[in-house]
Amino acid sequence: MKILKPVLILSAALICFNSSHAIAQDSSKWKGACEITFFGKSTLHDFAGTVNAEPFVVTISNMTDKSNASASSKVTVKAVKMDTASKKRDANMHDVMKVSTFTDIVVDVINLKPDNTKPVFEEAVPRPTIIPFTLTIKGKKQQLTGTVSAWFYSEDTIKCTVSFPVSLKTSGIVVPTVLGFIKVDDQILVDAKLTLKKT
Repeated sequence: MKILKPVLILSAALICFNSSHAIAQDSSKWKGACEITFFGKSTLHDFAGTVNAEPFVVTISNMTDKSNASASSKVTVKAVKMDTASKKRDANMHDVMKVSTFTDIVVDVINLKPDNTKPVFEEAVPRPTIIPFTLTIKGKKQQLTGTVSAWFYSEDTIKCTVSFPVSLKTSGIVVPTVLGFIKVDDQILVDAKLTLKKT
């Protein structure tokens, strides 16, 4: 079975306060989109699935004070929209995730500061290498850290991929063993492809 998480790299937008064109204002908003792919393994075979997050907004605050600049956002994925291209597997996945009760998978980033992204100063603006966030699945909160790759930055667009593993056990998801020996690995790998556009 599989669970999916949206990841937002809204912290990627934090680099905005470092660019000269942004210094004149104290805050900015970026519209976000997130395409998620998740990967799982089982005794029988591997599987993959996709889901898109709902549209979201990243808010960058205190841009004129670099020591206090921060990014905040909330990204929501509708659990029932997770799709592995197998009706039977999807039905089982939605069942163990109790999607009728726990409809949303949520990623929260609250007041994330640049130093917490372990930025690399390769160009005019720093590139974040990690994004810490809070993930909520089935009402359970957990602190996770995603690794940033495929970074792209321009004046009004940020793109990147945030990757991280998610534990089914920690998320409260119990996948039944099939025929007594076919099991799904505990860890689901998630790639979240982020696109942010300045408003």
